[in-house]
Amino acid sequence: MKLIINGDDFGLTRGVSEGIIKCMKNGILTDTSAMTNMPFFEEAINIAKSKGINEMGIHLNMTCGKPVLPQSEVSSICDENGNFYRKPELIPSNIKLSELEKELRAQIEKFKKTNMKINHIDSHHHFYSFNDKIFKLVINLAKELNVPIRCPINEKRHIVEENNVLCPDFFDSTFYEGNISVDYLINRLENLRGMYNVIELMAHPSNACEELKKISSYNVMREAELEVLTSEKIKEYIKNNNIQLISYSNL
Repeated sequence: MKLIINGDDFGLTRGVSEGIIKCMKNGILTDTSAMTNMPFFEEAINIAKSKGINEMGIHLNMTCGKPVLPQSEVSSICDENGNFYRKPELIPSNIKLSELEKELRAQIEKFKKTNMKINHIDSHHHFYSFNDKIFKLVINLAKELNVPIRCPINEKRHIVEENNVLCPDFFDSTFYEGNISVDYLINRLENLRGMYNVIELMAHPSNACEELKKISSYNVMREAELEVLTSEKIKEYIKNNNIQLISYSNL
C-alpha cells in the first residue's frame, strides 16, 4: 500500500507551518498544502525552502480569511466585511462562478510567484466537493496545471478519472478530533491495507500556537496530531508493514 499523509493549512499560522515541517522532517507526514491568502504564507514558504522543501500542494480557499483579490472584484464570495464565509454551508447559492474562478486563479498565481512547485490541488473545508459546478471548475484548474487533485468524496472519484486527472484511490479524513491517537491510526491503516493501492490520509498537525486559537476551533488537537505523526511507534508500524510513504509528486 502506498500512503500519502498530507498536512493541510500550511501558512495558516507560524505554529501550524512549523509543526507541519517538523512532521515532514521527523515524522511520517509526506506532503502539505498552502493557503496563499493568509498573512503568514510568504514567510511559511521561505521557512519551507530553508528546510529543503521545494514542492507542495495549494490549499485553495474560500472559507477562511480574506480573498487575494480586492473585495470589489469578488464581492459575491465575501461577506459584508470582505471576509470569506467561514463554512461551505454558509456560502450563498447565488455566488458568481466567474468571481470564484478569478479568485482561485489569483491564489494559484500568488503561489507560482514563490517558485515553489505545485504538486497537487486540495482545498480548505473541502469547499469544491459540495457543488458539481465548482468541482468541475477546480478539476479544470488541475488539468491546466497538470497536477493531481484531492477527491474528498470518494463516490465522486469517477468524475476526476473521467477528466483524466490523477487522484489517490481513496481519501481518508477520519484522523481528526476524537480519533487522534497512535492506536487509532494503526487500526485505521490495518483496516485499509490491501483494499486500495494509493490512500491519502488528511492531517492537521501544529506546534502550540496562541494565534491559531483565535482563528480556528480546531487547535489543541493539532498538537496531539503532531505527537502521533512523530511517534516512534507509528514510524515502526509503517516500516514493518510494507506501507510505502509517498507524496502527491509520486502519483
